[in-house]
Amino acid sequence: MSRTLLLLLPALVIQAQASNIPGAVEVRSGVFVLRGVPDDDTYAAIKKYRISYVIDLRRDGEPNLNTELESSRLQDMGVQYMRYAITRIPPAGDFDFLRNFLKALPAGTKVIIHCNDGNRASAVACSWLVLDKGLPMEEAMRIAKNSGLQFQETEQALRRYLGSKGHAPRPPSTGPG
Repeated sequence: MSRTLLLLLPALVIQAQASNIPGAVEVRSGVFVLRGVPDDDTYAAIKKYRISYVIDLRRDGEPNLNTELESSRLQDMGVQYMRYAITRIPPAGDFDFLRNFLKALPAGTKVIIHCNDGNRASAVACSWLVLDKGLPMEEAMRIAKNSGLQFQETEQALRRYLGSKGHAPRPPSTGPG
């Protein structure tokens, strides 16, 4: 029994956690993926938990897009707002830019990444978790799916990007041989 518990412990520690930010998953301490757009409850939690940055990945023409209102409301709370619109199939340059932005944040900075449904935001977070935080690719993919990665074409773009950086998924184990 204790051996089984010891084997499961690392998996339990790495799991993404529900957060105190409504609709968000904390993928790493202080880094949240929000499924959807901030609402009144989200803004209250952003203020209460001292979020420093909100990164909005939505593109022109998406539902509920009001960047002026979101930016203004966040700035009134002292939160930095950045909009960097990406497509459902993000090119490598978008992953690179957003990873570099996350890496450049001061230690202890709290950030929310969001799009309309968490799909693109979780893909960005996953690339950062693997390439910059050293999380195994398949564990980071599980976290991404838990936080909103849902479209096959986004997952394929993410896997291509990670593969181009030397992180191909491990082949399935065939057992003792």
